[in-house]
Amino acid sequence: MKHLITLAAAIAMPLAASAAKPGVDAFFDAMAIAVPPGQQSQFVVGDNLAGYFEGYTQSHVRGAGYTIGNTSVFEGYATLVDGVPRQRAHADEQVLPYGHRVRHAGGAIEEMALLSKQQALAIRLSNPSSASLTVQTLFKAPGAIRRDGDVVLIAPSEGGARLFTAIAADQPFVLEDALALRSAQAARAMTVIVAFGDTAAQASARAQALAKGDAIGAERKALYEALTRSYLATSDLEYNKALNWAKAASRMFVVEEFGTGIWAGLPWFRDNWGRDTFIALPGTLLVSGQFDEAKAVLSNFARYQNLREPRDQEYGRIPNRVSASEKTIYNTVDGTPWMLREAFEYIQYTGDKAFARQMYQLALPYFDGAIANYADRDGLLAHDGADTWMDARIDNQDPWSARGPRAVEIQALWHTALKTGAYLATQAGDIGRARQWNALAAKAQRSFLKLYWDGKLMADRLREDASRDTKVRPNQLMLVSIPFDDFIPPRVQARVTRNAVCGLLYPYGIASLSQDDPYFHPRHENPAYHHKDAAYHQGTIWGWNAGFTVTALNKFGYQDLAWQLSRNLGSQILGLGTLGNMSELLDALPGDDGRPRPSGTYAQSWSVAEYARNGYQDYVGFRPRLLDDTLAFTPAIPAAWSDFHAVLPFGAADSIEVDFRRVGKRQRWTLRLHGAKKRKVAFSILNDDKSRSQLAFDLAPGKAAVLTTGGGKASVDGKPLVLRAHQASYAGEIGELVFRTPRPYRPGDFPMLRSKDVLKGIVERKEYR
Repeated sequence: MKHLITLAAAIAMPLAASAAKPGVDAFFDAMAIAVPPGQQSQFVVGDNLAGYFEGYTQSHVRGAGYTIGNTSVFEGYATLVDGVPRQRAHADEQVLPYGHRVRHAGGAIEEMALLSKQQALAIRLSNPSSASLTVQTLFKAPGAIRRDGDVVLIAPSEGGARLFTAIAADQPFVLEDALALRSAQAARAMTVIVAFGDTAAQASARAQALAKGDAIGAERKALYEALTRSYLATSDLEYNKALNWAKAASRMFVVEEFGTGIWAGLPWFRDNWGRDTFIALPGTLLVSGQFDEAKAVLSNFARYQNLREPRDQEYGRIPNRVSASEKTIYNTVDGTPWMLREAFEYIQYTGDKAFARQMYQLALPYFDGAIANYADRDGLLAHDGADTWMDARIDNQDPWSARGPRAVEIQALWHTALKTGAYLATQAGDIGRARQWNALAAKAQRSFLKLYWDGKLMADRLREDASRDTKVRPNQLMLVSIPFDDFIPPRVQARVTRNAVCGLLYPYGIASLSQDDPYFHPRHENPAYHHKDAAYHQGTIWGWNAGFTVTALNKFGYQDLAWQLSRNLGSQILGLGTLGNMSELLDALPGDDGRPRPSGTYAQSWSVAEYARNGYQDYVGFRPRLLDDTLAFTPAIPAAWSDFHAVLPFGAADSIEVDFRRVGKRQRWTLRLHGAKKRKVAFSILNDDKSRSQLAFDLAPGKAAVLTTGGGKASVDGKPLVLRAHQASYAGEIGELVFRTPRPYRPGDFPMLRSKDVLKGIVERKEYR
């Protein structure tokens, strides 16, 4: 009786006032990553144009500073109060998604913000009482300096970026030696703007305009609006913090350097890579509700499609990489399939059928080229050995980890591309093409299971001789996460999930190769034994692979193991390597101290993007299907979440607001639709036995509806709903799943470390299997 009263009371509760989004200050206070005195930690923020700022806490000059293009244009800054330098090494510092804040003994506060799309940064020094305030701007090699009224102008230096620099302040100042601006009168606060431009006049106008307003306040407000357009706050505060940082870090990589695009990583992947862009796009721009930017990224990449005549082997592909320093290259088999997949997902989120016509024009030459050059007699897609995401080569020649000519995830992507193309063709009225592409998708699906699956193991690739390569790699999990109907039967997906997780998943990430494989490399950078690229895909952990791993686990009701992984990845975001971001890689085995060791780029787009995507698409489970006017949920709520509040955008400017509360073994969902029209809501809910049941109901805008599920029953606003079987339980096939225990690092235990360059010799002797 007591349980029934508690449940009834919970259901009767309105949308919780405490669940509302916090204000700007509270939001950023909760995100701030505190760094105690004496601890130098790296942080990075972006300008969403073509630049970024890399700094270190407790340091004035460590790090690249503000880099635009390939040149550092601003090193850092120092401050003085009444002529006394503020010693940052002894201060408390907070890293924020727009810069940092430093609190000195005595109450002085420094705050720096890199301003989005302004090619400028703002530095504010405040003090509890009026004092002579000085901000010293630091440049490695400034050009000619002159003062022009209220602005200090710096000409481009020899060999540096061809940019002019302008420095202004929000109050009168005295220019002292070493580009130090001292307030002309005692003040409690002073803000200095450092701006850049192609001409002195442009830089000057920009600096003065920003100095007249509250540049840091405006940046905070704009960033807050972007980060809370979608919103998820769970009962786990640390997860919320990591999730918001993942969204902020993902947004940092959205730039305008080559048209709207997404950088792959910092510091050396500052290009728009096709594959990376579209793997990162849903977590960066779709779950966050940045639909205009998502469309711009898709449209911009379409401009670079290979339409060369006479046609070559790469005809119809989008680039592998668009770069300022090198020619555009097209050596990727999966870039265009990933793009078509995300074009379809964008259309599902927005209902933008007009955009389908634009993507159909991209699909036509792509399929013409792919079918003519790479589709084989089985309907599968062939490719070079290093044209998948595992693309490292020895001296740009032989692949370190050959995966040709038919890799497992490429076939899943190919099937998805064909189904997407058929949809686009249907929308364009081209029934013949739609029929052709659907038929080829069906052929690929029939061939795949026969050739790759032996009833126990899924092949990672088919070799040139058609033999099955059964190395245990994470790629097979991408068979579970495709957005169309099942490419392979769910029972096979379940066994694939078990095989990959049991063989590869550590608490800190999923390895690119099993530690039991003779080709396994325990550390990425291990120069005493091998070149780092030898280990790149032979055991090293890639952050983005955790994304589709969580998707697979959640699909089959293993969200609590997925949640442990997400919690550990969140700790990496908040405290490992670059604060607020994720590295490209981790060593397969922990360091001697037992901690994961970051490697590769210090900040990687798809790593943080996938973390953000998991929160919205895999735990809350929101994947709108506006093509059939349905707001679909396939949730997998961790047992650790007692409640959450979410705002989930879709369409032109619509959203659905969700409040979730766990009451005993029942779940209560309070849903409120914000928009102009009624929508169908469909849920695929997890049952206690890990099966899924489906329910649906209509939701009118404005009025809250309460969905209650549990115990094999469901109701909305107290009215029973029909539950239909949607997915059987595969707990029997999968069994209990736990993290893999990493082996101790003893070089002699690993065949690849028993002498110098073992793998290189194997590859060069053509003995790689």
